[in-house]
Amino acid sequence: MKSIDKGEYRSKMRKGVSFYFGFDNNIEERVKMIKDAGFDSVMTNADKKFNHQNGTIKKQCKLFKKYGLKLSSLHFQYENKNLHYFWESGEFGEKLKKNLIKDIKIAKKYGFSCFVVHLKGEYSKIGEKRLNEVLEVCSKLNVMLAIENIDCQSVFLETFKNIKHDMLKFCYDSGHNNVFDKDFDYLELFKDKLITLHLHDNNGKIDQHTLNKFGSINWDDIAKKLAKCNNVLDVISLDYEVLCKSGELIDCQECLLEIKKQADELEEKIINYSSK
Repeated sequence: MKSIDKGEYRSKMRKGVSFYFGFDNNIEERVKMIKDAGFDSVMTNADKKFNHQNGTIKKQCKLFKKYGLKLSSLHFQYENKNLHYFWESGEFGEKLKKNLIKDIKIAKKYGFSCFVVHLKGEYSKIGEKRLNEVLEVCSKLNVMLAIENIDCQSVFLETFKNIKHDMLKFCYDSGHNNVFDKDFDYLELFKDKLITLHLHDNNGKIDQHTLNKFGSINWDDIAKKLAKCNNVLDVISLDYEVLCKSGELIDCQECLLEIKKQADELEEKIINYSSK
C-alpha cells in the first residue's frame, strides 16, 4: 500500500452511526442530533417491526436527506430462527430469497448502495443457487450485497469460497468477531471484499453493542488491519452499530458525542498506520 500523507486524509473519512442507538426520542430530533454531533452518514433497517422507534424507511430517508446525512448501509429484514431455511429445499427457503430480493429493491429505491445480510445454516448448492440469483438482481440494480460475520463462520467461509461475484462483499462486525471467533482475522483474509463496517465493543463474552470504554477490543489492532484494507480511506465509512444501555450514559447527546469521539480516534490511528 502506498504511503499516505496524513494531512491529505485528515477528517475526510466518513463517520456514521446506526439510526437507532438506544434512545426512543423524536426521530427528527434524533436525525438532527446525529448531524450536529458531526456524523456524515447513517445506517438503518427497513423492517416494519422497528417503525415504532424509527418511523418508516420512507420517512427516515426523507429526514436523512433534509439534514444532509448520506446513506451508508441498509440491513436485511429477518427472523434469526428462519435463516437456515435459505439453504434448504422448500417454500420457506424460496420465500427468504424473494424477501431478500424485495429488500434489495427497497435499498435501491431509497438510494442505498450497500445491503447487509446475515447468513446462517448449513451451506448447500440449493442456497448457492438462490444467492447467485439474488446477486444477479444486485448487479442489475447496482446494490452491493455485504455478508456480515456473525455466529456462523462456516457458512460465511463457504459462501466466499464457492461464490465469485463482483457484487458479493463483506461487512466486518468488530463486536461479533470479539465474541464468536476472536482469533480469526476476517480483515486480513477478506480485506479485498470489505465494503462496510459495524463497529462496536463488548466484554468478549456476549454481544453487547457497547462503547469502547465498556469493552475489551484492542482498537489499535483493528486500526492496523483496517489501514491495510483496499480503499479504506476513500470508500469505507467508520460506522458504529452501538446500542447504549440505560445507566451507561446520561442522554442521547452524550452517547452520540462519545461515539463520534471513538470514530475520530479510530480515524487518527488508521491514518497513522496508513502512512507507515
